Amino acid sequence: MTPDAPIRRAGFADLYALTGDAIPQSGNFVEWLEAGWKVLSEALTDQTAQAHDIVASGNTVMLQYRMTALHSGTFAGTPATGRRVEWDEIGVLHFDDEGKITDLWFMCQELSLAGQIGYKTRLSQGVSVDQG
Repeated sequence: MTPDAPIRRAGFADLYALTGDAIPQSGNFVEWLEAGWKVLSEALTDQTAQAHDIVASGNTVMLQYRMTALHSGTFAGTPATGRRVEWDEIGVLHFDDEGKITDLWFMCQELSLAGQIGYKTRLSQGVSVDQG
C-alpha cells in the first residue's frame, strides 16, 4: 500500500453521521485505521469475510463479500446487543505499477445492519434513522 493511499467508506460512516456519532468517511488509510477502524472493530468483533466475487480490469480490483460479526460494543449509538450480524460489502481497490494499493473505496449495506441491531427506518422526504 502506498503511504498516502486514501480510503473512502460509504455506509458505516453515513450511519454514524446520521446518529450523531462520527467516524471518518475518507482520508489517508493509516489515519483512517486509527480513527475509524478502531471504533468499528471494537463494536463489531469476531469479524469474518466470505468473498463471493472478485473482478479485475487493468489496475482495478472489485470485491463483493459478506461480512459477519458479533455486535459486542456500541455501534452508531446503539449499545451491544450480543447478536450476530451480517451485511454485504463491495470494495474497489486501485493498484500502481508496483502492485501497491493507491486508493480504496468500500460500500456496505448499512441500513440492513442498522435494522439488525434495532434501528427502524422510514421513508419520508429522505431516509431517517430512529432507534426503536
